[in-house]
Amino acid sequence: MPPERIHVGARIPKELYNKCVQDYGNITDAINAGLELLFKQHENVCKTTENECKTTENSNVILELKIRMDEKDIRIEDLKSHIYLLDNQLRTKDDQIEKLNENMHKQTVHIQTLIQEISQLNVKLLPDSTTKKPWYKFW
Repeated sequence: MPPERIHVGARIPKELYNKCVQDYGNITDAINAGLELLFKQHENVCKTTENECKTTENSNVILELKIRMDEKDIRIEDLKSHIYLLDNQLRTKDDQIEKLNENMHKQTVHIQTLIQEISQLNVKLLPDSTTKKPWYKFW
């Protein structure tokens, strides 16, 4: 079944009409070919415009990604410096705790020595015999 057709009327210059009839045989074929070329050209222009839009969008996306990467790198450097400071603080605290442990151990040893000396002194101060006197010899 042939495609449905519509009659189109237009006034064109006589020279253009003569060229169309000479090249295409009749004006209908010339109009159809011209309209098809016009739409193909329009589609190419639209595709080119779409590609340019996509290229512009891609450029914007790439630029945004580069900015984000730079921000990420800056943030990473900040975090590294913060971690370095915290690590130094931890090392300092570890050293302080180690010194406190050593001091506490020394104090413990010293206290034990003092306790031993006090017990030796107590032994010397106590009388040798611990026998009780009868109550009547008390006076």
